[in-house]
Amino acid sequence: MELHHGHPLKSGYTLSENLEMYIKIIFNLTREKKVARVKDISDHMGVNKSSVTAALKVLAEKGLIDYDPYSFVDLTEKGMLLAKEIVNKYSVLSNFLINVLSVPRKIADDNACRMEHVIDNFVFERLVQFVNFINKGELSINLSKAGRKVRTLKRNRKAEKINKKDQSSAEREGPVEFKLVKKG
Repeated sequence: MELHHGHPLKSGYTLSENLEMYIKIIFNLTREKKVARVKDISDHMGVNKSSVTAALKVLAEKGLIDYDPYSFVDLTEKGMLLAKEIVNKYSVLSNFLINVLSVPRKIADDNACRMEHVIDNFVFERLVQFVNFINKGELSINLSKAGRKVRTLKRNRKAEKINKKDQSSAEREGPVEFKLVKKG
């Protein structure tokens, strides 16, 4: 079921990154404030209200939201399923970046927000399988840079961060090298 040019989601919907963001923001607003209003959506997106109204009309035509001008915005059942899929992708990606790659939260959250819209479903499912594999303790990961141990993940034990770096030092030093070590 194609809705718009963009990356197909597991649910079968294809929306642009921009329309996915509207769905995600409506979902988050209704969870936080119980209602989503055009003004609140406008504030979160950083766009004017007329742009929000145009996007809401498109989403309503696609059956993803219930929207009448000058009223609250609600997700339909299809819209809610889609929103949960988008939020789940964001959550998995953000947690992976923070907990596996030791990326600082702000950087991880910003990157996860961009990645959630473009990651292929096959690649995303493989990432989930990889994280589950690590969590079962079947593999430990050593991340190292210039011989310094950064982090090791082990079964049922939160890894201790030995060497915390901020974004600027990470950019100066270049990419982290990955070394996968099978547990004996």
